[in-house]
Amino acid sequence: MSQPLEPSIVQKRGNINKCPNCGAPLAAFASICESCGHEITDIEANRTITALVERFDAIEREADEKQLSGRRRAQAILDKRARVIRDFPIPNSREDLQQLLYFIQPKLVESVKPDPNVEDWRAKFTEVLNRAKNAYKNDSGALAEFDRIDRSLDISLSDNLAIKAKRNPVFVALLSGIVVLTVIGFIFSQMEQSKLQQCEEKYARGAEAEQGRLERIYAAADQDFKSKKFPEALASSSTLRWEYETTICKTEENTKTKALWDDRRNQMASLIQKGADTAAREREAEANRLAAEKEAEANRVLAEKQAEAVKVAELARIEVEKQRAQAAEAQRVATEKKW
Repeated sequence: MSQPLEPSIVQKRGNINKCPNCGAPLAAFASICESCGHEITDIEANRTITALVERFDAIEREADEKQLSGRRRAQAILDKRARVIRDFPIPNSREDLQQLLYFIQPKLVESVKPDPNVEDWRAKFTEVLNRAKNAYKNDSGALAEFDRIDRSLDISLSDNLAIKAKRNPVFVALLSGIVVLTVIGFIFSQMEQSKLQQCEEKYARGAEAEQGRLERIYAAADQDFKSKKFPEALASSSTLRWEYETTICKTEENTKTKALWDDRRNQMASLIQKGADTAAREREAEANRLAAEKEAEANRVLAEKQAEAVKVAELARIEVEKQRAQAAEAQRVATEKKW
């Protein structure tokens, strides 16, 4: 009579996945039989959790015995509970692992009043979950349940913010302030961006017009230079100054453009001045050449006149000598006749 009761006791402890009441197969982690509605309990696993809870109670009693209070009491309990959680041995039986997962999981869920040792529980939960996955590696239903439990710990950003808001009203005010400042900052940024874009468009139009004006002046000065109208070219080049100004945008670019045209003006003025100096030297050289030719011509004419005067004087001298000779001859003839 005792033998038929043995399987029932074993089944009640959860060592096989059958209902202890009707014998129907049980799904992994089932707490109620789907066939007859019988509640499934696990005495040994409950004892494991009970031992853990008892150690926590002992920690609080010890703090009371030491008459700790306030923050000192809370910190002492927190530290000792952390050591118990970290060092508590993980059981090997699948039922124990099952109960521990269900025991730890609620402590990891974000709430208005979170568990003080949530990080310690999180580390222990990972150990238990990995051990359970290995123990149920051939049970797809159990593995799916593990994934469900693991996913249940995920929380969206909006849910997390809502929990923090309930937990700390100051956080709500701070968050609201941040949101308002963010919106104001965004609107201000958009306004500044629009203002900057309008400024840049206006600058582009103004700079283009100024560029065209200076290019025309430059072309006129270059034409006068090539035509050797140096005074006109210098006068034109002196007006090659960037006069467009901006104070909101493109200030650096405008400064560089202004400097560029200053350089072009100085280069053009230097080139024109060199051309004017060269032309002046050429004119001086031409004037000197003409003066030298004129002086040479005058000297030639003077020399010719002087030569002509010498010739005339020589002829006159010869004529005088001839007349003298004739006179002397006539006197000699006359003398001879006399005798």
